[in-house]
Amino acid sequence: MKLKTNILGTLSLLMLLQAAGARGQWESGFAVLQIGAGARAAAMGEAFAAVAGDASASFWNPAGAAGVNSFHAHLAHNEWIQEVSHDAAAVLFPLKPFHFGLHAVVVSVPGIEQRLYPTEDPLSTFSAHDVVLGATFARRLGEDLALGLNLRYLNEKIHTESASGFSIDLGAHYRTPLRGMTAGLVVQHLGATRAMAKEEVTLPRSLRAGLAYTLPLGSEEAPWLVSAEYVSIRHQSGHLHVGAEIRPLEMLALRAGYQTGYASRDFSAGFGVHTGRFWIDYAFVPFQEELGRAHRFSLSIGS
Repeated sequence: MKLKTNILGTLSLLMLLQAAGARGQWESGFAVLQIGAGARAAAMGEAFAAVAGDASASFWNPAGAAGVNSFHAHLAHNEWIQEVSHDAAAVLFPLKPFHFGLHAVVVSVPGIEQRLYPTEDPLSTFSAHDVVLGATFARRLGEDLALGLNLRYLNEKIHTESASGFSIDLGAHYRTPLRGMTAGLVVQHLGATRAMAKEEVTLPRSLRAGLAYTLPLGSEEAPWLVSAEYVSIRHQSGHLHVGAEIRPLEMLALRAGYQTGYASRDFSAGFGVHTGRFWIDYAFVPFQEELGRAHRFSLSIGS
């Protein structure tokens, strides 16, 4: 039975780790934590630690939530490689003295084949699920500095085995003296989980440090943006993410991004359409090594 459990767990984790597309991740569990939410950020190469402005900040840097001045909601759907389905939702309320938000992420990996030894047909199929439930707290300290915190409950289930735990994210967002430039710093996934099938599950502890610059192009209502950040993830080498967003029209945004150091992904692109209270965003993220491509959609709502 132990051999069976280990095989099932290995197969399911392989799916999730392939989805994250990086070298050296095999030693960490809860790969769902490395899948960012939101098509806008995905199209910009996930260089988003220094970008603030909507409820998706809960997934990138909780301090960015302090830059939201009215109620915001964010819904995201990701049709990923290996038939991995990734859905996320977040709401943000600008209360005083704190900004408060709630968010959730659900990842499902269906149709994993169950075998005790190599055979042409599997004994059966099963699925794996990851669930993240979190609360965001952010507060502005003066005009330029904001601090933020995520508190999260984690659960991962593979066939009949499961593990759960808790994690925190700590973030800072700073408006630099250089007009139009902001800086972001966040430490993510600090915490612990229970063992799964007597095997220790470690979290993919991460550090993200970035800059975002609003270019003196476009209009005040539709500024252009470039961003870059360094990402360090436990058991991995460092990564550089860069992204850009141009606004040829006030209602239209065109985006592109690039990432270094990943085994199976680098370039991304997408667009967004703004109408009234709604932003509708799309991102295209191709993968190498015949892993396919991801199509990411999100809807942001502001009052």
